[in-house]
Amino acid sequence: MKFIKVVLLVLILVPARAQFRLSGRIEGLKTSEIKIQAPFVYDFFAEERTVPVKADGRFDIRFPLDKEKLVRVAYDKKAVLIYARPGQSLQIGNRKTGEDVAPVGGTLLKENRVLFNADVMEYPGFLTAPPPRDSLSKIAPDEIYSAYIRPWMQQVQEKTAAVEKTALSPRLKQLFIQETRSAAYCRSIEFAREFMNRKHLIAFFKLLYQQVSPASAVAQPGPFYYWFVNDYNGYLESDAISHLEATGNKTNEPLRYYHISLDSGTVLIRKIGKTYINWLAVKNTNSAAVAEAYLAQQVFTATADKDLKYAGGLLEALKKTYPGSNYYPLLKSKVGKLEALLEQNRNNKAIQILANYDTLSSIYPVIDALKGKVVYLDVWGTWCGPCKRELKFTPQLKTYFKDKAVAFVYLDMDDEEKDATWKEFIKVNALTGTHLRKSREQIAPFWKELLENAEDKSEYYPQYFIFDKEGKLVVTKARRPSDTEALYKQIESVLNQ
Repeated sequence: MKFIKVVLLVLILVPARAQFRLSGRIEGLKTSEIKIQAPFVYDFFAEERTVPVKADGRFDIRFPLDKEKLVRVAYDKKAVLIYARPGQSLQIGNRKTGEDVAPVGGTLLKENRVLFNADVMEYPGFLTAPPPRDSLSKIAPDEIYSAYIRPWMQQVQEKTAAVEKTALSPRLKQLFIQETRSAAYCRSIEFAREFMNRKHLIAFFKLLYQQVSPASAVAQPGPFYYWFVNDYNGYLESDAISHLEATGNKTNEPLRYYHISLDSGTVLIRKIGKTYINWLAVKNTNSAAVAEAYLAQQVFTATADKDLKYAGGLLEALKKTYPGSNYYPLLKSKVGKLEALLEQNRNNKAIQILANYDTLSSIYPVIDALKGKVVYLDVWGTWCGPCKRELKFTPQLKTYFKDKAVAFVYLDMDDEEKDATWKEFIKVNALTGTHLRKSREQIAPFWKELLENAEDKSEYYPQYFIFDKEGKLVVTKARRPSDTEALYKQIESVLNQ
């Protein structure tokens, strides 16, 4: 009922010409919902809409759309990319369980048939069924490129040639072609990062990117183009550092592409984050429009993550560099809401930062103080994107276990200089529970005791653990908050012991 009221309100307040209608039927859908991910600029995951699906797989949603966009539609563990324009419509569906979803109707049927045939989001075989990582790590980057990437790029060339032969407008064909190529580069980098060391990755960057221009071929590029630009920054960074090393490691002289010194860059990263430095490279190697949109997305993502420090700093950079930016009013409003949340939670007693967190060298004094409750421990960091995305699911988790004997503990890994940022982040996000922070060196004994009996001793972030009512660690590598029902069952199984 609440969802219906929200949809009706949207329809009343948003003119039909500023909406997009997506409808259809998916046979054999395992969940009762699909997700609509219309990017602000390119980040599909910064904001999404959940759409309920009827028992027979039917759905029908109108959502606000201010301009042409490529939108990700996720269902079960699959996703498709659709082309959307304000005031237009699309129907998607399949004929039987297990069959791929395809465009079947709507005013944008022709355009989406071309886009679906291009299969922008295709995962190549070397990602869906990768060879053993140990064997790959022994192969030289040029051999990896020849064996896996060159054949993949030839397939992509065939797909883009097919787009070129269609009856779409030249601009739309170029948009779809650029997205297909950009996605292919992203998949290639995703593959290489799984097993290559820094030296091999730098060599791979050169093989992949040396003859590629980062400039967009269309005025309003799509999301995968920006993901490509984001990955291309890795090439620019590695090339800048290699040039620095080759010229005597003069850390006080300007780096190529960034136009600031390594010393200044290090200070700025601590102050405003790595995304600001990435933007500098984009600004100095791409068009003003692309650089502005790229920075605006960083602000938007930071606000979606409720990261006030970085959102505020990046917003100031946007205002200073692009004074008349159309992105600014909305982003300023979003940052203002975060500032209001901070004030609202400054004295929230349900947010408990341990007074002696700096002296602790073990997690067990914290757990022992909560005996009689099942404890869900979240090991995270304010610098960790996946950690912050998982935190979006914690309100739902806590609501599910409201008034039950379940406690939440957050072990943060951030260095001393980020102590104030950590405390601010906790309050902006209203992270009720018990908190402590450790630096990279100080967290080592915590990892040792948490992973002592685990088969996988990898110290990645985020990571979760469950302790029983007696304070005993009973589940290592526990489910994530985004796993929802699977995690709830895992906690309940301990709770009911």
